[in-house]
Amino acid sequence: MGPPADGTGDEQRRDRRVRLASYLVDGAERWGFVVDEPATGRVWVVEPAQAEAFVVRYASIPSSGLVASRPRFLGDDWPATLVEFLALEDEGMAALSRLVPYVERFVAQSDATLLPKAGHPVEEVELLAPVPRPRLYWGLVANAPSFVRNNPNTRILNLFPLGHQRPQGAAIGSGAPVTFRGGNHQPLMAYNVELAVVIGKAGRYIPIERAMEHVAGYTVVNDVSGTYYYGIVPGNAGRGYSLPERYGDWLYQATASWGGKKADTLAPMGPFLVTKDEIGDPYDLLMYTRQSGRTRDRAHSGATLMGIERVISWYSSFASLNPGDVIHFATMGVDGLPVLPDDVADPLTRLEVEIEDVGTLVNPVVIADGTDRPAMPLESHPSYAVREIATSGASALESPRSWTAGSARHFYTAFGNHETAEESDGLPRLEVPRFLNGPASSLGNGGSPVEIPPRATDLVVSIELAVVVRALAAEVEDGPEIVLGYTPLVSVCDRSFADAVVEPARTGERGAPAMYGRWADGFNIVADALVPLPDHDWRDRAMSLEVGDRVVSGSTSYYIAGPGDLIRTISAMITLFPGDVITLGSTAARLVLTRDEYDAGVVVRGEIEGLGKIRADLVPHGSAGRA
Repeated sequence: MGPPADGTGDEQRRDRRVRLASYLVDGAERWGFVVDEPATGRVWVVEPAQAEAFVVRYASIPSSGLVASRPRFLGDDWPATLVEFLALEDEGMAALSRLVPYVERFVAQSDATLLPKAGHPVEEVELLAPVPRPRLYWGLVANAPSFVRNNPNTRILNLFPLGHQRPQGAAIGSGAPVTFRGGNHQPLMAYNVELAVVIGKAGRYIPIERAMEHVAGYTVVNDVSGTYYYGIVPGNAGRGYSLPERYGDWLYQATASWGGKKADTLAPMGPFLVTKDEIGDPYDLLMYTRQSGRTRDRAHSGATLMGIERVISWYSSFASLNPGDVIHFATMGVDGLPVLPDDVADPLTRLEVEIEDVGTLVNPVVIADGTDRPAMPLESHPSYAVREIATSGASALESPRSWTAGSARHFYTAFGNHETAEESDGLPRLEVPRFLNGPASSLGNGGSPVEIPPRATDLVVSIELAVVVRALAAEVEDGPEIVLGYTPLVSVCDRSFADAVVEPARTGERGAPAMYGRWADGFNIVADALVPLPDHDWRDRAMSLEVGDRVVSGSTSYYIAGPGDLIRTISAMITLFPGDVITLGSTAARLVLTRDEYDAGVVVRGEIEGLGKIRADLVPHGSAGRA
């Protein structure tokens, strides 16, 4: 029978959690809601479309007692994946909130054979990350009082989020192995439990008081980190999470620290997405970190400095949020609980993280250091985002014409990668390139208006050389081999992030604006057509940037690390996807635009000799079409 219409049973529903899962059955991705079978306690994951179809068939039996009610939810409109369901926003959630209690009551009181007809025992499916290929997988850092409480040299003056974007290959589900290669676990690795929110409603410029309307629910993230990008610094192998003084600038510190977190499989997520209405107060949840059943740390979600509402409002002040985007809010307890190599090598080692009422995420640990390349075969990769492409028969782009900026999943930027970087940016020349990745939504094609957010102050525009990755690849030795083509890139960096920093500031607070300033939607504009260079002769090409009557020039010969160097460095730990974009970063060829200069709209033109021209139309928010 269906749930009572008079509101009785509310107390029972308050004890129920609507848990949503993404999973594989017979190699096919599916999604569903979790049901505990009353008679046996067995846990099932039920497909909404199949469940509704079963109930409708049952109701068609004249003697069923449901013939008059004719239950209907979404009918044939249930989407195939969880992210597609989230894109239905309020309509989808409203239908699901009616279907789940209906099915639970139906199974308990009418016909429990719905479960094997419309679902699968959870132990018989492969649980994926609830969002298997997150467009935005943004992890905050230093977001709890424990980072500053006992450090008299740290002042909390700048309350804006510090965080990094993770690639899709980092996301794995519960039960999938956290896999280390290339010595990333030497001399230790670390992990922590973190609360994550999953966006369920698209938005930009979201007021803080309406931010929770955009949250679909919560999940658990295990924030694992390794030491590879510390250890490849010359003379630094085996020193753990420390760097020599020459590598002390924040952008390389971020490369080393966050690069180790961006590595494949190091951001498990799950096991389920729990809808927000079932949690109540997200700031009143106990959080546990365990290793093979032993408690390592206990924390509380109320320790967060930057809360969910504020972070959503802040991020949306410059970039769009979409259904399925994931933001995790940093550790609330001891930062970076260490696991030593002997423990990592133990086949019985399990990393366990739990958040009260949200779930427990358990992942074994595997070391894949061998002579074969890649150490993790892509066809059996623990991350479904990687494995899906590797087994699709379309793991490479056939020609430059098959690519657009909208098809990129990842966007990597080099920093301090030109010969005058120490003079212009205070970044000394290093043997290992600095790189960070941002959301692919910050890419755009030339010719379309680029909206300047209201928060923007001065803009720094530059001309850069970028490459597009041809094929799915990891541990690449011959970088140019996987380059699909080359393109000029006009980057826009909003100085409002730097202007907002109050001194005395932490190094991360001073450094992050160089990253965040480029993250706004469409702020990195590429040419409409890629240019293949069979001999990869990208050096010694003239670069020019023009705004009105101002022109600056440069040369690709000023770059220190080339595309091959960056591809080798990134792919050592991070699987590159076909269509990914890597820019060699800005050179000294840049111009500053004040708000007065671009307030009525302005056109920026960039060119690299032999690689094409770009026109970027910069238009302030609310004045589209005036450029």
